[in-house]
Amino acid sequence: MTKTKVTEEKVRSVFDQAARLLPGTKYAVCGLDAELDSSGYYRKQGYNYAVVFYFPLDEDVWDGYTEERMATLQTRCFPDASRLGEYAQTLCEEAGIPFHRPPIGKDHMTPPYITPLSVKAVGARGGAGWIGKSDLLITFEYGPKITTMGALFYADSFSTGTPVTENRCGKCRRCVDACPWHNIYGNAWHTGVTRDDLVDYHGCSVSRYLASGSKSTDIPGVGKKVACCRCMMACPVGVRNVLDVIESRKQDAQA
Repeated sequence: MTKTKVTEEKVRSVFDQAARLLPGTKYAVCGLDAELDSSGYYRKQGYNYAVVFYFPLDEDVWDGYTEERMATLQTRCFPDASRLGEYAQTLCEEAGIPFHRPPIGKDHMTPPYITPLSVKAVGARGGAGWIGKSDLLITFEYGPKITTMGALFYADSFSTGTPVTENRCGKCRRCVDACPWHNIYGNAWHTGVTRDDLVDYHGCSVSRYLASGSKSTDIPGVGKKVACCRCMMACPVGVRNVLDVIESRKQDAQA
């Protein structure tokens, strides 16, 4: 793929610079294997590692949650993730680091709801956190209250994070109880447990579509479905850290 040496030091320097674009951004890296790349397509292209960048929400919408507030938040966070991805791509190109962002799936009504790269799997394998009962990535720093950007890259070698293989949710059922349609089963994740063991994905998608009704056009950025993130908002993990980043952003804006 490249005749230029791609050292871990070079990659980390670039990723650290990219992470400074948005307050609180972290990243985790894991090796690209057959489970993450089942078709082998990306490995044949020469990529051998995957990275997920993640940053916390910029508003405490869980305090007085409404669909409108959540949807408005998403219209800010999703473009920020794209901007982060574009910045990281530019930095990697300038440094001679092969880097690729797989497309994000946009069909949220037709099973099997599979994306080219699972950022949740990358996060767990890279040591960022675990998969919760809601099938969300629960990061150690910010819980699930994050926006993510996943990508593939090549390096001669890279010291990846320690994989997390079991959930840390314990007996907590806040996300389970928060789902208005009972689409979260309450099962504990560990390596080998699939998302279908945890949640009814299709039921979630259909329920949100039916719940939108004629109100969907009143919620910016949602389209035909409500922006339900009640399971994400209910999780207590990392809330203090998210609030700290939100407060620091406010102070920076006032400075």
